[in-house]
Amino acid sequence: MRRTVDKQVRHSPSWFDQCLRIHDQPADRREKFNRPTREGLWWKHYNDVAAHITEHGILPSQNHGNHARVLYRWIEAQRRQNDAGNLTRDKLDALDQLGSWEGRRRGRPDEHWTRRLTELCLFQDTYGRLPMYDPIGRPEERLLAVWLGRQRTWARKGRLRFDRRRRLDAALPGWLPQVGSRSD
Repeated sequence: MRRTVDKQVRHSPSWFDQCLRIHDQPADRREKFNRPTREGLWWKHYNDVAAHITEHGILPSQNHGNHARVLYRWIEAQRRQNDAGNLTRDKLDALDQLGSWEGRRRGRPDEHWTRRLTELCLFQDTYGRLPMYDPIGRPEERLLAVWLGRQRTWARKGRLRFDRRRRLDAALPGWLPQVGSRSD
C-alpha cells in the first residue's frame, strides 16, 4: 500500500495534499469508549421528549415533523416495553412525570373490540346497511367505517384472530366482501 501511495506522489506531487493517509494516522481509541450506553441513550431520548413537551405543551405526534416522529416512535416503544413489563421503576417514574404517556392503551383491547362490534351491529340494525367512509357526507359513520375496514384488511392478510372472525361472521353476515364473486 505504501509503495502505491509513494508511486502516486512521485507521479503527481499535489496528489498527496488532496488526500489523507488514513493508515498512517493513529486510531482514536477514545471513540470506542465514548459511545453512549443503552441506558444513556434511553435517558437522552427521555430528555428530548421532556424538552418537546416543555416547548409545545403536548406529547410529540407522528405528524408534527421528523424529530417529533422519532420521539413519538420512542414513546410507542416504551408503551410496548411497559406492556411487556420490561421497564424499571425509575424509568416508569420518570415517564409518569411526562403526563399521560401511556396513551389510549390503558383500556382493555378485547372490551374495546366488542364495543365496536356492538356499535356496528346497532348501526346495521338502524340503517339496514354497513357504514361507509365518507368524511364529508357522512362524518358520523367515519369511526365505524374505519374500524370495519381495518377488520377487513386484517382478515384479508390472515391476521384477524379466529374468534373475532367467527364473531363478525355470526353477527354480520356479508361483512367481508367476497373477492372475485362479481358476475361479469
